[in-house]
Order: sequence, then C-alpha cells, then structure tokens
Amino acid sequence: DCMLSGQIAFKQTMIGDSHFKKVANVIGLRLEKEYWIHQDTPQYLFIYSELLDAKAFGHMKKIIGKTRCGKTYAVERFKKKQPNGTYVITVSSVHRLNDVINEICDLIKVGKSGSYVSRMKRITTFMQNKKMNGDKPVLIFDETENMTLPVLKALKGLYDNIKYVCPIVLVGTPQLEKKLEILEEKDVEGIPQFATRFRAGYRPIEDINKKETFTPFLNALVEDENLKVLLYNLANNYGELNDYLSHALQAADRMNEPLTEDLFRQLNNL
Repeated sequence: DCMLSGQIAFKQTMIGDSHFKKVANVIGLRLEKEYWIHQDTPQYLFIYSELLDAKAFGHMKKIIGKTRCGKTYAVERFKKKQPNGTYVITVSSVHRLNDVINEICDLIKVGKSGSYVSRMKRITTFMQNKKMNGDKPVLIFDETENMTLPVLKALKGLYDNIKYVCPIVLVGTPQLEKKLEILEEKDVEGIPQFATRFRAGYRPIEDINKKETFTPFLNALVEDENLKVLLYNLANNYGELNDYLSHALQAADRMNEPLTEDLFRQLNNL
C-alpha cells in the first residue's frame, strides 16, 4: 500500500530499492536501459503457442530446436506471463535423478525427505490437487539434452502418474533426439516406452532465417547500415546476435559514442 501511494518509507523505515525492483519486474516495468528488445520471432511464437496448448489442454510435448534459437527465452517469458501452476526445471549436465526430483519438490513446496517413490507420490498428489482445484499445472523441463539415463527413465514413471492432471513438456536441442535414438537402438530398458509417450507430441522448431528474423532486432537497435550487414554475417542465431549487440551497445554508451561499424570492429578486434 505504501509503495502504491508513492511513499518510500513504512513506519519510518525506508523501503529498499530491491523491493521496488521486484515490483517493477512483476509488472514488466524496466528501470534500467535495455540493450535487447523483444520481438515476436517465428520461433518465439511457435514455442509460446505450444506451451500454451500444453498448459490449456494437458498435451504432452517435446519441443526441439537448434541451440540459441530462443527456447529458454520463450520458456522464461511464458512462465512470467503464466505463473500460476507453471513449473520450470532447467537441466544441467551435473543434474542427477535426485537433483531433479528435489528441484520439483522445491518448486511445488513439498517435502524432500524419504525415498524416491515417496517423493514421487507427493508430487503426484500435489498435481492432482491442483487439477481438482481448477488450476492447470504444467511441468516444463528445459535443456533436456543434458538428461541422464536415470532421469529419462524416471520421467517415464512421472508421466504415467500425472498424465491426466499435469502435462510434461520437454524442451531441448536435436541432441536429445540423437541420444534417444541411440538408446532405442540399444534397446535400453525403459527408453522405447519413454520415446513412445512423447512421440505424438514432437514439435520441431523451424530454423532461423537470418535475413528475415534479424531485421526487426537490427532496425530497433542499430542505425549504421554497414554494421547491420556485418552482424547478418557474423551472428548465426539470436543468442549470438544478442551477445554481439549487448556488449557493443553498452560499450558505446560508456564511451558516449554512437555504435558504428568502425567502433564495433574496434571493440571486437575485427
């Protein structure tokens, strides 16, 4: 109430900047200059619509696209816009089965004690209760190419337990598909069944057409036409374009100079 009324103190205690920043983040207000502007790229719209379909209708999905095409960005933006019942686990190369299960427990705030089976039961019960209360939970695993074999096997069990109440969405690179193909060919226990459960939900993301999809970003952030041409040639995906532009634009601001091709080349030793 104090913040909404314009006050910066509560009972003679100053409200810290961190609290204002948290509120600004929730409502989408940017307090600092941005060096990257959101664009509704074909990849973003596709991923977002698939996530929305999964959440709204309970469809299991496996969304696969090349590295740095905007998958994680779309997942994070979806979570921010659809926060109720949206649970995201980003899988790293060091995640083991216990880590993944505990991270789910942390997200939904259930106990992590006991066996793997008991924790899975708590997760299942929680999702069932969410569904019964009229919510639409969705469990999204990002960077699933990093999943180990035990995690993949566990997901099959989790799928079977919550398939009617909470969809699971796997987001990853083609490396996940290659991993599953190899494991299927070897007939590794549980993997053929796992692959079958997500086969109908396979959704490939179209490749980036740089000339078409880089243009909105460059037109919004760059004035030098020669620099635009250079960036078209240098960057291979949205992530690389972001890396080049964010660094260069911040440096140009610090130097109080416009970002030109010459300055960009100096900054990147080109």
